[in-house]
Amino acid sequence: MDLRQKSVSARIYRGLLDAAEREGLDRTKVAHDIGIAEADLAAADARVPGDKHVAMLQLAERCLMRGAPEGDALDGLLYFPELAGVLCNSPTLRDALRNYVTYRDLIGNVDWLIMQEDGDQVAFEYVTEGEGRNASSALGNFTLIARVARLYDARLRVRDAGITDARLGALGALCGTLGVRVQLDQACNRMVLQSSALDRAFEVYNAPLSKIHMHAAHGILQRIREQGRFSPTVERCLRDVLREQADAIDPKSLQTIVCERLSLTRWTLQRKLAAERKTFTEVLTQTRIDEARTLLAHTPMSISEISERVGFASTTAFTRFFTRACGAPPARYRGQCRV
Repeated sequence: MDLRQKSVSARIYRGLLDAAEREGLDRTKVAHDIGIAEADLAAADARVPGDKHVAMLQLAERCLMRGAPEGDALDGLLYFPELAGVLCNSPTLRDALRNYVTYRDLIGNVDWLIMQEDGDQVAFEYVTEGEGRNASSALGNFTLIARVARLYDARLRVRDAGITDARLGALGALCGTLGVRVQLDQACNRMVLQSSALDRAFEVYNAPLSKIHMHAAHGILQRIREQGRFSPTVERCLRDVLREQADAIDPKSLQTIVCERLSLTRWTLQRKLAAERKTFTEVLTQTRIDEARTLLAHTPMSISEISERVGFASTTAFTRFFTRACGAPPARYRGQCRV
C-alpha cells in the first residue's frame, strides 16, 4: 500500500506537542517547524497521512529526541484510551500481545509489526516504511509492549533485542528501559519476550468491561481501514493543494494537479474513484465542505479568506455553496461552533 494511503493518529502529534511544552519549547513554533497545523489535530479521529508522518517524524525527532521520555511507558496510552482498555484488560498475556498487533492501527499503520509465537517465547519484528528512518519507532513499540506484558507477568524477561541502527545516540536511554543490552547494526528491529505465564488467567481481568473496550476499539479500527480506500487519498491531496494556492482554481485544473501529484493519468484517477462509486466532483465538493468547516470552527480566518482557501472566486458563491451543503451560512455555522 502507498504511504499516502496509510496513516497515523493525530493523537501522536498532540502528545508530541504536549511533550514540547513540558520541555519548555514553544508549542506553536514546534508545530510550525514540523509542518502541522493544530487545527488538523482537533478531531478525535483525525489522522496524518503516512508520507507526511515519515517526513514530520524525522523533524520531530531532531526537535525533541533528547533521551528517554519521562514517566511510565504506559503514559503513551493516555492518548489512546480505547487501545489501553484492550491491552490492559485481556484474559491472558498472550491475548494482550495478540491484541497489540491487531489493534496497533489505532496508533498508526505506516510501519509493520510481525509477531511469532514459539513455546514460552514471543518474538516481534518491526519493519519501518520510508527512507532515512532510525529505530525510534521500533524501540517505542518494543518498550510499550514490554511494559504492557509486565502487567501480566512481573517476572517476564526480554530475552533478546536488536535494532538496525549502527549507533544509539539519543536512543540509548530508551534502550535502557527494556532491561537488556540492545544489539546494534542488526538485519532487522527485533525483540523476544520470554514468559512462563503466557496463558495464565489475568487476576484482575474484567470480562464485561473488556467487551465494551473491544467494541470501541473495533469500531475505530473499522473506520481506519475504510480510510485506506483511494478516495481519502484524493481528499488529502486536494486539501493540500487548496492550502497551498493563493487563488481560486477551477475543478479541471485541480484534477490535473491531483493527477500529477499522485502520478496518475486522468483516466486512472476516474477509474479508481468509480470503483468506490465516486466521482472527482463529489470528492472535491466534500473536501471543500470539510476544509471550510474546519477553518470556520478552529481558526480566526475571515469568511472571505476561507472562501479563497477552498477555491471560490467570490464570497457570495462560497456562502451559497456552504449554506446549501451545511444548512446554515458560514457566519451562523461559526457561531454555533463557538457556543
